Amino acid sequence: MEFTLLEYIFFLLIFISIIYIIINSFISNKLKAKFRELERKSNILRQYNQATKTSNIISNSDLKGNITYVNDTFCEVSQYKREEILGKPHNILKGEEDSEIFKDMWKTIKNGNIWRGNIKNRKKDGTFYYINTTISPIFDEDGNIFEYVAIRHEITDLVLKTEKLNRILREDYLTEIGSRYKLIEDIGKKDNLSISILDIKNFSEVNDFFGYKIGDYILKLVAKRIEELVIKKTKYSVYRLTSDVFAILASDEEKSSFMRNIEEISKIISSKAVRAKGREIFVSLNFSFSFEPKETLLETANVIRKYTKSHPNQIIYDRSLEIEKDYEKNIFWTLKIKKALENNDIIPYYQGIYNLHTNKIEKYEALMRLNDGGKTVSPFFFLDIAKKSGQYLKLTKKMIDNSFEYFKDKEFEFSINFTFEDIANKEVSDYVVDKIKEFNIGKKIVFEIVESEEIDDFELIDSFFHTIRDLGCKIAIDDFGSGYSNFEYLIKLDADYIKIDGSLIKDVLISKGNENIISMIISFARDQGFKTIAEFVSSKDIFEKVRDLGVDYVQGYYIHEPSAEI
Repeated sequence: MEFTLLEYIFFLLIFISIIYIIINSFISNKLKAKFRELERKSNILRQYNQATKTSNIISNSDLKGNITYVNDTFCEVSQYKREEILGKPHNILKGEEDSEIFKDMWKTIKNGNIWRGNIKNRKKDGTFYYINTTISPIFDEDGNIFEYVAIRHEITDLVLKTEKLNRILREDYLTEIGSRYKLIEDIGKKDNLSISILDIKNFSEVNDFFGYKIGDYILKLVAKRIEELVIKKTKYSVYRLTSDVFAILASDEEKSSFMRNIEEISKIISSKAVRAKGREIFVSLNFSFSFEPKETLLETANVIRKYTKSHPNQIIYDRSLEIEKDYEKNIFWTLKIKKALENNDIIPYYQGIYNLHTNKIEKYEALMRLNDGGKTVSPFFFLDIAKKSGQYLKLTKKMIDNSFEYFKDKEFEFSINFTFEDIANKEVSDYVVDKIKEFNIGKKIVFEIVESEEIDDFELIDSFFHTIRDLGCKIAIDDFGSGYSNFEYLIKLDADYIKIDGSLIKDVLISKGNENIISMIISFARDQGFKTIAEFVSSKDIFEKVRDLGVDYVQGYYIHEPSAEI
């Protein structure tokens, strides 16, 4: 059949129309799909935006720092209404006294960078609150900054609890003078130091005869007298180290002058009786000195204090007294460690951790021991020497190998001790990660991190924690309350357990100060969803006390003595 030209054109137009309809329909459906996808993303974005505004304190400001927008949470926390705050400079909230913080902040954001930090703000009623702040510059299409957005969350409770704990740590609960922790802190801050340690002669006899209440009363009076005599000397500070042991620290003081002053203080205190229970009690003080570098000042002061008990004429630390002995001890233990590694005599002992909610042992801590011809030796005697002699890495690997092998077929969690130094050592951290993968044992492992070591590189720590968490491991902060106690770091580390330091637990029955610290740690842990473990539970009375205070787990000789088998 033949078609005319007009018919060809007609059929061609029909064909083109059909193609057009198909293409148009395809494009329309694709646009609709794109629109639906954009609408879905827009809805999610709105929800994210709403969630951010609900849970954070948010404000916008112009380039001069004047407030252009605040959310409801901002008004609730600051106590200002919108009409009172809009158009005002941000310094209406200023409570921070350190002007360098604001200089750094403005320099950072004006250069187009994000600033992060903690700031103290003032509410409308004059009270203060603390915020963790992130300020971001916002750019227009030409790359110019046209406003700043600040997203904050309140950390007042965190800051106040940390300050309270640090205050408790720095002040001796009984005498209200400086604590041992405060002494260590001051040694680190000051230079050209002299120290004297003073202890009351035969003080145990006072406690035995008159009882602890009278003993505490005498300690308070002695501390007050020392402080009154020391406060006149601006270079001097006084501390209580343990029960009847005090320390006086001086900076930039002549050695001979310091010794004369301490001797005079001792004479004055010894010359006047203390009245207790209607009796007069004379208190005499032993004293000793160290003028060593700050790195070994307290250690050497304690060494000479103990040395004077058997050598009363030697009251000044002399390096030559210990140098040969230390050298001999280092060689002795270095060889012992070497042989123990060769003979597989570095062994884990395991101590049970008891769940107070289920009333049974549910986990164990792996503790390093050295088998010395059948005698079990604690790492207290050799671990520091192992670090100095370069054997520490081998000890750590041996503990990892043995404990992983032991627990691979057991239905218990177990913990291994790890330090920030271990995490920073790539060989150690890589080794433990590889072993976790090899044994497929991550869900059973708890890493106990020693809290008293301050974190220098949080990003490195955070990266390691993410790695082990992805492998199923948990994290415990060990010895919490003994030194560098920082609640903000605890939250950043996102630990599963807090192990309350044994030095707090062992004296909880006789120390109200210890009880207060423990209660505060438990309260904080409960608020943050952490579980607490009390160490050094050595008796039924301590067990019942920490249970009543609200800990979740207990560990100590009353529950289970460390052993090679569970």
